[in-house]
Amino acid sequence: MNIILERVYNVCKQVREQSPEQTTFKNLIGRTRNTFKLRDFDIAIKSKKDKDLDQDKWYVMAYYDSENDYNMDTAIEVIVHHNLNGNEPFGTHQITSFLTEIFDATVHEFRHQYQSMRRDHNQYGEHVETPYEAYLADDDEMDAYAFSIAIELLRTMDAERAKRRMGRISVLSKMRTGSQFSSPQLRAYIGHFGLNPLTKKLSKKIYHHLETIDKRWVFV
Repeated sequence: MNIILERVYNVCKQVREQSPEQTTFKNLIGRTRNTFKLRDFDIAIKSKKDKDLDQDKWYVMAYYDSENDYNMDTAIEVIVHHNLNGNEPFGTHQITSFLTEIFDATVHEFRHQYQSMRRDHNQYGEHVETPYEAYLADDDEMDAYAFSIAIELLRTMDAERAKRRMGRISVLSKMRTGSQFSSPQLRAYIGHFGLNPLTKKLSKKIYHHLETIDKRWVFV
């Protein structure tokens, strides 16, 4: 996975370096899409207007389709949901926040691709509407979210410090960096499940990913 992390990191780094200090949401989306394409990523990056959001809000979602992957079609789709007109100015902080979300969503789906490829695309759990807690408890999702949580933790602390804190995962889930949780996704897991065998299993998976992820390729 470190090869994928490095490749996605380099895309996000290039987009940030080539973006002016002030750009627009529309231009940033286009530059991001083109840079992934130029670096030979077969992923679809789209934007979707959502009038239910506040006018200055946006968030990123992504999906992996194993059937498309098996048929050599585009398997990963990244959708930026927003309620912007596209011409609002994005400064350096917003550019980095946007690219961090793109990075996190994309590598999460590449983790799903890795899971699917290991079993020759057989019996992969496709994205379906399920209760949120059942979705989070799914083995594939737990592994992918453990991967994403490890990335979030590595943005704010070194791997050894994070691993030492895994024995007190409830305390770790409440840690903040500034006004934000150090790992919002870990906070969500503990918020839904508390401490039980499932979150102990999650803790072990996070620990494994902390040992294997190369922090150099965590975009921040």
